[in-house]
Amino acid sequence: MKTAKNETKILVFTSLAHFLFHYYAMLFPALAIPLMLSLKLDLADVFKLGFFMYLLMGIGSLPAGYLSDRFGKKNSIIVFFLGSSISLILAALTHNRAAFILFLGMTGLFSSICHPAVMGLISVGIKNIGTALGINGVSGAIGLTSAPFIGALLNWIGGWRFAFIVSGIVGLLSGIMMIISKVEERSIREISITKTDNTSKNNRIKQFIILSIIMTLGGLAYRANSLVLPSYIEIHADFLSGLLGSFSSGLSAANIMAASVLVSIAYIFGMAGALFGGKLADRYELKRLYLIFYFIVFPTSLLMASASGFSFVMLASVYLFFTLGTQPIENSLVAKYTPEKWRSTAYGIKFILVFGIGSTAVYIVGWIKKAYSLAAVYNAIAIVMISISILIVILIAVAKTEESRLKNRLAATGNLHRSL
Repeated sequence: MKTAKNETKILVFTSLAHFLFHYYAMLFPALAIPLMLSLKLDLADVFKLGFFMYLLMGIGSLPAGYLSDRFGKKNSIIVFFLGSSISLILAALTHNRAAFILFLGMTGLFSSICHPAVMGLISVGIKNIGTALGINGVSGAIGLTSAPFIGALLNWIGGWRFAFIVSGIVGLLSGIMMIISKVEERSIREISITKTDNTSKNNRIKQFIILSIIMTLGGLAYRANSLVLPSYIEIHADFLSGLLGSFSSGLSAANIMAASVLVSIAYIFGMAGALFGGKLADRYELKRLYLIFYFIVFPTSLLMASASGFSFVMLASVYLFFTLGTQPIENSLVAKYTPEKWRSTAYGIKFILVFGIGSTAVYIVGWIKKAYSLAAVYNAIAIVMISISILIVILIAVAKTEESRLKNRLAATGNLHRSL
């Protein structure tokens, strides 16, 4: 009973942390127009104010993961809650541009703690890792999609500074509640003390390297789709804009609103996919699930490149269902290939690859659009997906080789004991 209660507390606070990470990340761009008017800056200059925040959110992941392994995952999540929230409040209170950039950067730096610490704590302290990671993924997606609405509402009530302060207070209270609730950080599994030889260790490292390449390619594809999807729907799936246009005098506003609604619908399917993938990750072999999910996305991407209207929205929903469904499977694989004492560091490596290298999709998408077309981005994504599928087949083959070697060694050991 005590273990189940602690698991519940871990899931509640890690989900809240993941929600706030994505909420804080989206709050700044959601309030870009009010910031532009308040600070009397061009919109492009407003976006530049957040550069260090987003940079530190990514590159801070690895050192944050190392520190989380050393000083405790639970303690690190509390530091994330308190540090990012106080920094956000200070950004709202300052009237100096340099200080505003500094406090936004500190918000990003403290936020970089979230992913490695949260996923590390889930993988150590919760029995059904896949299900928990699926729920955690949904909480992050809710933070991402709700930030524009909540931010706009708070801005309407009291301005952008009020929106920052109220949001920061929620984070502060979350950290205080986590301290009061006394979440316990303890391994729920028995740690194996079986010694492994150098060949086994090298094989495990080899598998983690292959997985890292897959995660990097997946991050590129994810970022490329997230950049293209709203514009592509606005251009090629305008069946809803006519209906909304009858309620609005501005055709442009109706197009944007219609695209936003359809993108939100597609992401709702993605949230369902995260839950579905998490449930399956606790019941079936992870690598084969990983292959099935990514292989389904390959033809879906190809079809998206030539689709339009309602069919494109449906294909986009299928795409997000399976790509977001891979995340709990993938994060379960990271847990499988790394020892508990380095678990958060491993997740730190993952998120540097996904957020860091994945950000180059901004330039790749721009080049493809200029050289070919917007639709060609989905052809490029399809190539990435088939490449990932091939790499997963290689991962399965490498793992099978290791399993066969271990079986042969155990059989030889058994024969030796019998002969003695």
